[in-house]
Amino acid sequence: MSSNNASRAALAVASGLAMGLAFPKFDYGLLAWVALVPLFYAIEGQSMRRVFWWAYLQGFASYIVSLYWIPIPLHDFADVPMQYAIFPMLALAGIVAINTAVAIWAGEFVARRTRIPSVITMPVAWAAIEWFRTYVPAAFPWNLLGYAAYKNLELIQFAEFTGVYGVSALIVFFNAVVYVVISRRGGYRLQTISLSTLTAMMIAMVAFGAWRINNIKHAPTTGSFKAAMVQGNIPQSLKWDPKFLPQSYGVYQDETVEAAKSGADLIIWPEAAAAFLFQPDDLYPAALASDAEYRTALLTLARNISKPILFGAPALARADGQLGFYNRAYLVSAEGKGEVDAYYDKIELVPFGEYVPARAILGYFVNKVVNGFGDLLPGNKQTLFDFQGAKLGILICYESIFPDLTRREVNAGADVLVNVTNDAWYGESSAPYQVLAMAAMRSVETKVPMVRVANTGFSTLIEPSGLITNRTPLFQRGMVVVKVPWRPVRTLYTIVGDLFAEICFVLMAIGLIVAWRWPRPATLEVETPVRSRRVPANGKPH
Repeated sequence: MSSNNASRAALAVASGLAMGLAFPKFDYGLLAWVALVPLFYAIEGQSMRRVFWWAYLQGFASYIVSLYWIPIPLHDFADVPMQYAIFPMLALAGIVAINTAVAIWAGEFVARRTRIPSVITMPVAWAAIEWFRTYVPAAFPWNLLGYAAYKNLELIQFAEFTGVYGVSALIVFFNAVVYVVISRRGGYRLQTISLSTLTAMMIAMVAFGAWRINNIKHAPTTGSFKAAMVQGNIPQSLKWDPKFLPQSYGVYQDETVEAAKSGADLIIWPEAAAAFLFQPDDLYPAALASDAEYRTALLTLARNISKPILFGAPALARADGQLGFYNRAYLVSAEGKGEVDAYYDKIELVPFGEYVPARAILGYFVNKVVNGFGDLLPGNKQTLFDFQGAKLGILICYESIFPDLTRREVNAGADVLVNVTNDAWYGESSAPYQVLAMAAMRSVETKVPMVRVANTGFSTLIEPSGLITNRTPLFQRGMVVVKVPWRPVRTLYTIVGDLFAEICFVLMAIGLIVAWRWPRPATLEVETPVRSRRVPANGKPH
């Protein structure tokens, strides 16, 4: 590798490392606002093919940092040796890095072929690709760039218009302007207009955010209730052991009784906290007798404490004549004999964790690597739970990272979001911190509070502004009662959805078509092992 290419590779890697460190739990969020600047230097004057590969290297380095936790569940719970468990992480980082490469390539291609400056094309392309990756099969929209700003509450409130994609576009715009100004590219006029526009936007957004947070805080509430977040801290290695079931159920039973004494109106257990089949015997007569006993015990518990219980449990299902399982959340009534008021089946399943994409091709290999995974079926209906005048929108596990899924629940009438999850798989890695940051953005977008209850943490109440409150420690058993008020607020994003990102996608597509048909410049870029030279179309160098 020539010294020139080595320098560019170093810039791309440095850019990726800086971006990776901007996310939790490293949380050097300010790095996100300048992380792309080294990459912009790296692609300067390069052929479009090399632009793609330098951007790919940046994305790969970034996701190595932010997804380093993936080998942990494979090693700890699937008995995959660490030296092998690292390969799925490298593969996933390599796949997701394609999004970075395509976004940067598209932005640069349009900027070079047209007169549109890169300070415009780069943010548009980035938001477009982030939106696209959220909807592709086996979607994994983890750590979209906007999440790096989750602590900048005043700045990110405009996400109620654009979703997280707008925050991502703003960060890319900031990076592009910084590059244009410090590298003196594009002439004085472009530098002045770009910097002035950025300054005005930042001031306006911070001012709006400060006003909006204060406005919501003092807005009259429609109602409120007290929710008990029960964090069982059940070890993942013991969770599904039948011999451990009496102990794990006893933990939740004791904490539930304590929550009722503390004045809670609703007791919430985490995802799959009830490690048994809760369905009535008449639905599945072949269910184990022990399952029926625990079902009866749970219904009796709700009746005795006169409090409803919201909890997660697996549920048998039939699909195409075959038995499978749903990842389900139940709401059990405290009235009468104790009955199921409602249930919701998880829609967005974790690829390779709860199902296997392209099973006919990948099933054999994945089942060998991760024994027992890939057996769940997706739900097909969003169900709101009615409770004390409020409608609860349920999110199970990593469903909280999907903006549109959450938005549709709120648009259907959800006043409060409830996210039940189990992050025990990830240990004390960055993953629990990252998914919490992503969940907080859902409240910013919809201006609806979220009660998040996790087996091993973090359990927390997220305010409509995205402020994370009453956060429990990781891997600590306990129960916290929080007051949950809700307000009659509906945001533009709740109503129109991903319109901003969809417009960006259309603009990117139009830009690429126009750029493709645009007359080629009078000069062509030719790569040499040492440097890039500008060669006129007649082939004679300057």
